[in-house]
Amino acid sequence: MRRAIVTVDAHGTRSASDWAPAGLARPGRLVEEPAEDGERDGPGVWVLGVDPEEWPLRARDLVVEASTGREWVVITAERRAHAVDASVDWLRVESTLRQT
Repeated sequence: MRRAIVTVDAHGTRSASDWAPAGLARPGRLVEEPAEDGERDGPGVWVLGVDPEEWPLRARDLVVEASTGREWVVITAERRAHAVDASVDWLRVESTLRQT
């Protein structure tokens, strides 16, 4: 996980200008890949399951897959709490694959 570094320009416009160094690697998984459009890693919205220890996630943060180096830019993140067992809580993250 790499948090967005948000800066404000002289006009008061906020933007993510860079990302902080990567934090600890935590478990996660791909929940849904976008429909293929002729490219293996083409454009579209990816849904990721992320460890709840990463909360809060904000738009423009990066989720990094440590084993491959793939990076996703967060669009939205939502906590999914299990009604009975908190050990299966997770974060549902909609994101786009960052082309590097």
